Amino acid sequence: MIIDILENNYDEYVTNNKDLVILEFSSTNCSPCKILNGILEEIENQNQNITVGKINIEESVDLAVKFGIMSVPSMVFIKDSKIIEKVNGLKDKEFIEKIINS
Repeated sequence: MIIDILENNYDEYVTNNKDLVILEFSSTNCSPCKILNGILEEIENQNQNITVGKINIEESVDLAVKFGIMSVPSMVFIKDSKIIEKVNGLKDKEFIEKIINS
């Protein structure tokens, strides 16, 4: 299940998480974001050691600014509170899995 990440639960799901975290930055009316959301749901269901969090940039502007998000969809991959990859645009499942497995 993809978790809605807000500023008040960011530490719980991201900072204090030892698993790989994929943050999906999106907006309400973004069609590519909806496609990416489906891909990430599938990946999360197949990988128990991955947490996927969705950040709506319209609701969590400060988090979007913190990560330098300039367009949606964007993904930030975090492990042990460190950014390991940042990707802009809609990507397919194989592309995302390559990052996960690297």
